[in-house]
Amino acid sequence: MVQVKALTKLYGEFTAVNELSFSLQPGEVLGVVGPNGAGKTSTLRCLAGIIPPTRGSIRVAGCDIIHDAIGAKKQLAFFTDEPRLFDYLTVWQHLNFVARIYQVPDYEKTGRELLEELEIANKRDAMPGE
Repeated sequence: MVQVKALTKLYGEFTAVNELSFSLQPGEVLGVVGPNGAGKTSTLRCLAGIIPPTRGSIRVAGCDIIHDAIGAKKQLAFFTDEPRLFDYLTVWQHLNFVARIYQVPDYEKTGRELLEELEIANKRDAMPGE
């Protein structure tokens, strides 16, 4: 479950997100639409714990994104439209790196299953440019 209450994100004097509140239950899908500059990216970055909200609260599966960031991040997946990949790490090394940061237990088994599910197990040792 995701709960966002009175989320506000300021960049200096500019208000990117103003008092946004919503909740999602397991199995629900949310589309975030709006014109450029409406605060979509700022909202998602706050939700994913990439940038801190200025005010308000965000809870993911009961974990506060500020006070229990690791717990919250373990419960979600966030893929940007332009993923940041390291040119010198293989697909497997990227998975390993991210799993260790987020303290994913048994990440090797999970990583193998994920590569199979995405049908890219044959790319395990490939570099991003490949």
